[in-house]
Amino acid sequence: MSDLTETACKFLESLQRLDLSMLLRHCQASIEEVDVGTWEIDILEDAVVVRAPKLIADAMKALPHEDRKRIAEAVSSLHWKTFDKITVLADHAAAVRGAPALLAELLIQRAVMISVATGGERIQDVNDYYRAREVRIRQTLPQGVAYENPYEDLWAWYHYWSEHFGQYRERRQHVRQLFGAAIEAIAKQSSLPSEPREATGWERVDRALAKARDQLELAKAEEDFQAIGLICREVIISLAQAVYDPQIHESLDGVTPSETDANRMLEAYIGHVFPGASYKELRAHARASLALALNLQHRRTATRQLAALCVEATASTSAVVSIISRAHSN
Repeated sequence: MSDLTETACKFLESLQRLDLSMLLRHCQASIEEVDVGTWEIDILEDAVVVRAPKLIADAMKALPHEDRKRIAEAVSSLHWKTFDKITVLADHAAAVRGAPALLAELLIQRAVMISVATGGERIQDVNDYYRAREVRIRQTLPQGVAYENPYEDLWAWYHYWSEHFGQYRERRQHVRQLFGAAIEAIAKQSSLPSEPREATGWERVDRALAKARDQLELAKAEEDFQAIGLICREVIISLAQAVYDPQIHESLDGVTPSETDANRMLEAYIGHVFPGASYKELRAHARASLALALNLQHRRTATRQLAALCVEATASTSAVVSIISRAHSN
């Protein structure tokens, strides 16, 4: 994240706009010259430009004018000129998961409901996308987060507003109330302290690690954090199974590992590649990450901090074994 983006996020957080800060944290904000002229003449002027993953870009474009203005003010808070508009550019190659993705979906869904009810988009043009998004939102919402939207499709919303709300202002207010609690709850979720590492290439390991990171961003209660410990344990078992070959790797104590004995499998693998006591730290690294996962899984007072440490330790062990595997196969 650039210093400018970080400064803007802190500005938004000082205003308690945690929702806007969460979106912006996954973007690259800058102040640069853009062409505001016509096809006949080029006119360049400074503007706030936000480059964002496609999903977040869509959410930012769907924000009301006052929210987009607040982002512009945040980005230009240390600039000699204050801006009131942003130019959003979508990065189709970038992906976002977890709490920021869910927040973006909620903001887009809110905007669509307001749009169709206030003379904007036609229901028949956007209803399929609305319904699919509604399924994703309900599947992703963490337990305990209130989501008050009762409309499974936009036609149900149309029948309700037609009967109860004659004015656009009433419809906007109703939709904002429906989404308010969920948006506030998700915006308060903490993000991971670091970006995910490079993929190991082992599908099951990478998929489970991504799931652990997603759940960490959405977890709220002790049971949620304990569940992350279970996922991390499964990651390490899958990692051990990916590299251990019983025909080649002999366990250090002579006991044949079971299919879930990650400790013995990884010790046997690392011990084969790096024999001798001088590499005992590598074996200890793997044991420690598994011990942390087991501790988290069974700790009834599990915390977000411990869960974050567990995810990072598991990712570190996966990265270490991946490096050994790549070097040993060459």
